[in-house]
Amino acid sequence: MKNFLILLFISFSYFTLAQNEVKVKKKFSFFWGYNSSAFTKSDLQIEGEGYNYTLYNITAKDRPSHFNANTYFNIKKFSIPQYNARIGYQWKEKWALSFGYDHMKYVVDQNQVVPILGSIKTDRAGKYKGYYSTGDSISIAKDFLEFEHTDGLNYITFGIDNVNQLFNLKQGLFILTLRTGFEIGILVPRTDVNTFGGPAPNIFNFAGYGTSLKTEFRLQFKKHFFFQATGKAGYINMPHISTTRNKADKASQHFNFIEGFWAIGTNFYL
Repeated sequence: MKNFLILLFISFSYFTLAQNEVKVKKKFSFFWGYNSSAFTKSDLQIEGEGYNYTLYNITAKDRPSHFNANTYFNIKKFSIPQYNARIGYQWKEKWALSFGYDHMKYVVDQNQVVPILGSIKTDRAGKYKGYYSTGDSISIAKDFLEFEHTDGLNYITFGIDNVNQLFNLKQGLFILTLRTGFEIGILVPRTDVNTFGGPAPNIFNFAGYGTSLKTEFRLQFKKHFFFQATGKAGYINMPHISTTRNKADKASQHFNFIEGFWAIGTNFYL
């Protein structure tokens, strides 16, 4: 994580790079790609009717779909994997704006033992009913809690990019650019939460906000098509995650993330 952030900040030193630049027309772009992500530990606070407790230093992972043609190339299924979609507008040689959607997934690891603090008073909690104080711990088993943003840790962002050309081969046949940028956005997850063995509704909800830095290399072919590889690091804070259709029931957490993805796209010139 530390080394990844260092690389991102180093890339910003290229903002003044101006090797072999050529004038570009104003253009729109669109790309679609697929990602993998990793998350730091976080504290997860959950409250509802008859319970209010915090789990500390929980671990979680993403859930990328295994590659197969029926998933990634089927028009009815291609949005199931962890995907990225983005539109951009480059109005100057070195600057572009963009708006996009990162469909990541976040799954709390089962059977991990973590510290717990708070109270569980509802009878449906069974053996987990009780008061938990400093020094207590618990195993996150299925009959206690399942928690995941698998219908999307949906990160909707607006960003600004600095664009620097690295090389231009045969007058535009191939152009490689380095793009570094800052993004800010909102989180609209669709969260699966099962408490004490009982399922809860899986609903979209406005849960919080995020910020991120990114570095990407974009290889453009004949002006109109491109392939890109992107690395991103950021911070997510979700103070109000809906866990039932009762607005009083909620969860909250915040964590850092890193994300890598590849994408293919096209340009439209004005």
